[in-house]
Amino acid sequence: MIKRLVITLAVVLLATSAFAGGKSCEMKSGKSVELTGTLATVGAGDDAKTVFKVADSDKSYTVCEKTKRSVLRLGNDGKDTLHIKGKVVNCGEGEELLIDTANKI
Repeated sequence: MIKRLVITLAVVLLATSAFAGGKSCEMKSGKSVELTGTLATVGAGDDAKTVFKVADSDKSYTVCEKTKRSVLRLGNDGKDTLHIKGKVVNCGEGEELLIDTANKI
């Protein structure tokens, strides 16, 4: 009886860790960048994502979920221009921007 319980708990633990949160991103192999632009939230609910739009360009990056919340708040939903330092990292669905520091201009 105890053996079944231990095996069941092990299976549940493995299944939970396999499906629990987050994408896998290659943080160490990212390209360092310094950019100026705005941060804005696109979409709503589960489909919402934060996008960094580069100033004087049509280029934009999806912001990595591992970016600190305090950095994301500085963007004021696209109303304030920011100078950021970070990395462009390769994630499951393509490139994303991991922002290390940000300053309002």
